[in-house]
Formats: sequence, structure tokens, C-alpha cells
Amino acid sequence: MKICILSGSPRKNSNTKKLALAIQNHLLQKNFSVNTIDFSEYDIPLMVSGKVDIANLTAFQHSLYTSMSDANLIFVLSPEYNWMPSAELINFFHQMGDKPYASIWKDKTFAVAGVSNGRGGKLPCIQISYVLNKICGFMGFESFVCPRTFESQFTQNVLDGEGKSLGNIEFDNGLEVYINFAVSMAKKMNITK
Repeated sequence: MKICILSGSPRKNSNTKKLALAIQNHLLQKNFSVNTIDFSEYDIPLMVSGKVDIANLTAFQHSLYTSMSDANLIFVLSPEYNWMPSAELINFFHQMGDKPYASIWKDKTFAVAGVSNGRGGKLPCIQISYVLNKICGFMGFESFVCPRTFESQFTQNVLDGEGKSLGNIEFDNGLEVYINFAVSMAKKMNITK
């Protein structure tokens, strides 16, 4: 199984990146193929500035496109900014949530997590899950958005800069359950492939 992790924060060394690295570390220990896309390298233009051209992708856009296309399971992680997902993720959905980019949405399992430096993360989970379902449903793709989401709260207190645990057992157990659930659902979705 191939796995892609979208670290949807535009900030370098963000709490979202810490969570992405924690998930990546967990999956690599289980010998999965994992590719993490860091949105701190993001260069997708706003809709008013132009469209993404599938025939002329930048290095970041190409990496995003190929990593998602190749993956069976995609983790979508977003910081919570003012009760919303990151503007970069929202713009990505606007720009590439269409038929020319079908291979990044079709026959996938998506797992969503919201990240906060305090009590938060729930609203990005709800909003991103809704949008993923709408994109895949509108295009008629047999993709699945996991019903179990993860709210990474007080992230800076539970993960270091490399995504390693700082010893909060409750957080660690919750993260492991979330990851294992997503992997299990992805395996079920890919049974006939």
C-alpha cells in the first residue's frame, strides 16, 4: 500500500508538520511506502491569479499530483486558523478538485486530521471531510473518507519538531488508533485491486 500525507500548513516547522512526521514515522515502522507533501513549499495560484495547468505543473504541483495519484491512502492534515482549514488547502481543492485531476481523487481512502496549538482541530476535520465527499461524489468516484478523524490538540506539547512523542500516553494512543483505523479502511477499499 502506498500512502501520501498532505501537511496542509504554509508555515515551516509547523505543528501540522509535526503531526505529519509523527504519522510518517508510525507508518515507516510498519514498512509502508510513505510520501509527505509539505505545503510550506506551496505555489498553487489563487483562482483570480490563474489556473493550475496539468501540462505545465511546477515542481511542488507535480510532486503533489504524482504522490496523490500513486497513493491508496491519503492523510489530509490542516491547521485550524480561525475555525477554518488552511487557505492553501481550500485553494488546492478549488484548483485541482476537477476532472483533469481525477487520478488524485479516484479509488482513494482519505483520512482527515485537524491541528491546533490549543483546543481545536474539529472544524477543519468536518469541513475537509465534507469537501472531499463532495469532490469524489460529484465526479462519481468510488473513494472513501474515513469517519474517524483526529484532533491534534496542544500539539507543541505532545510532539517534538521531528514528530516524536513527548510522552503523552493519551495522545499517543489516540493517534495510533486513528492511523490504524485509516490503514484498515484503505485495505478494505483496495481488496479487489
